Amino acid sequence: MKILIRSTLLLCALATFSFESGQALAGCGPATLGAGSFKPMVYHEGDRNSQPRAWYGPYATFAITGLWKFTFTAEGDVGTGAPSRALPLPDGTPVDAGYVTWHDDGTELMNSSRAPASGSFCMGVWKQIGSSNYKLNHWALSWIPDYHPGATNSWAQIPGGIDETFHAFGPTNIQETLTLSKDGSSYRGTFTLTQYVNDGSSTPITDTNGAPVAFVIVGTVSATRITVE
Repeated sequence: MKILIRSTLLLCALATFSFESGQALAGCGPATLGAGSFKPMVYHEGDRNSQPRAWYGPYATFAITGLWKFTFTAEGDVGTGAPSRALPLPDGTPVDAGYVTWHDDGTELMNSSRAPASGSFCMGVWKQIGSSNYKLNHWALSWIPDYHPGATNSWAQIPGGIDETFHAFGPTNIQETLTLSKDGSSYRGTFTLTQYVNDGSSTPITDTNGAPVAFVIVGTVSATRITVE
């Protein structure tokens, strides 16, 4: 019995050493008895600023990687706490919805419900900031009709009507802070959407240095995981 206990402790120590050194990921305890007990999570090899990688271990939690169905809802665009240049959207106003994929290399891809011609696909980078908490830095390019760089300087100045030609309006930045549910099937959090205006200068459309802000939207984001079952 003493030999068995010592062997088990030795295996645990070796597993801990292997994990900290970034080599083989072994474990000990009841969760190692069945493959179904292994759940995906994200770890950062080296320091936490490095690119994340998915791994499977006995004490892991569900990672945010995978395909999700999301919704954006406005909350906080009106009132004393509203950010500068916030659109006057009442709480509960739908802002966007669609599908988003979080990849284990730290990148993210979203298919928005916006019209494809206006720029419905966008992308971002993310990192894990806690055991169930994540932060996303997301970028998109907006294209709208009747916008003329250098002449139309704000959303309010865009005339109505439909134009067959879409013009680059400017880059859109979305910052999200999220919390993953314990079972890994959903997440909730907050977002801040900032729409910049392309000023028509020689700088590329992606340059936000000194670019005016057309509007800001703040609110909540929620998503449910999509699986094959």
